[in-house]
Amino acid sequence: MAVRIRVRIVGSSAVDTAALLNSGFESDSPDVALPPALARRVVQWPPPAARYVAADTGGGEAEFLYLESAAWLEAGGRRVLVNLLVNPYIDEAIISDYVMGELGIVILDAKRGYWRFVDDPPDTVRASEAPQRWR
Repeated sequence: MAVRIRVRIVGSSAVDTAALLNSGFESDSPDVALPPALARRVVQWPPPAARYVAADTGGGEAEFLYLESAAWLEAGGRRVLVNLLVNPYIDEAIISDYVMGELGIVILDAKRGYWRFVDDPPDTVRASEAPQRWR
């Protein structure tokens, strides 16, 4: 099992979804990857201020549509302004290590899907959300 959390992504519209926490999605900025079907619901389409960027992925280098400071990601009363990478090779929202850190997320058990916020009481254990696919 992976760890997923319930988030709200707020751009020109707001969408609630489960998002996969991926510590292997290393970023130097607050990046969230979205499949095109979800991105189209979050931001104006086609996006007026987008550019293409190349990024290394587990499958090699790929090119993605990149929207800087395009949406707010909200979880547990926390809020982070995020960049969106529109990735046609995924079917769910994916949160980078940078955004996980900004939200204060601590993965307790990746296999069982347990996590908490850094400021939760030490005995707090939150369970992973079910995947939510966007095709």
